Amino acid sequence: MKKYLYYFLGMNILVLGITCNTLSNLGVGAFSTLPYAVSFLTFLTFGQANIVFYLIFVCIQMILERKISMKFILEIPFSFIFGFLVDLYQYIIPTINLNLYSQILVLLIGNTCCAIGVYFMIKGNLIMTPVDGLVLSISEVFHKPYSLCKNIFDISMILATIIICLVCRSSIYGIGLGTVFSAFYIGRVISVLENLQLKTYKKCY
Repeated sequence: MKKYLYYFLGMNILVLGITCNTLSNLGVGAFSTLPYAVSFLTFLTFGQANIVFYLIFVCIQMILERKISMKFILEIPFSFIFGFLVDLYQYIIPTINLNLYSQILVLLIGNTCCAIGVYFMIKGNLIMTPVDGLVLSISEVFHKPYSLCKNIFDISMILATIIICLVCRSSIYGIGLGTVFSAFYIGRVISVLENLQLKTYKKCY
């Protein structure tokens, strides 16, 4: 039960963090830029756009690894649940006008929540997000370090967002200072949480 609790809690904290990042209007995380932009350019909500891209990522994993396994199948209901939660939090948390200092504060809170959410989901160790699953598949198929594949994936998402927005002759949605900040900040916070857990474990034993 503890694993399920960690995972469900982590998912909700992660979605809360993503919502705060969108409210800051300073840029969302690299993995969210493409669905965020598509939600502005189409009839899809942000949550629905996440579902569409997550399902595409699941299909790409199957193609890359040339198999259909349970880990891929489980990512499908995860995609729908995650997308529903994104839209739910977007609905219950109102959009408000923020000054620059408030925007920075909301961005900091959002990225901290994203880091904590990812950390708890890792502790739950149940289902990989389609984003992480795709990066892992790329790493294993092409025999490249996971960190390198993650960096390339994030850059690709940002470039794809810019290209789609330029083709549609619209503003560049979702990319800003917050996008760069999240790339460095989230990983560091997760590392701190892991070190704290290790120190606590050593004190107990």
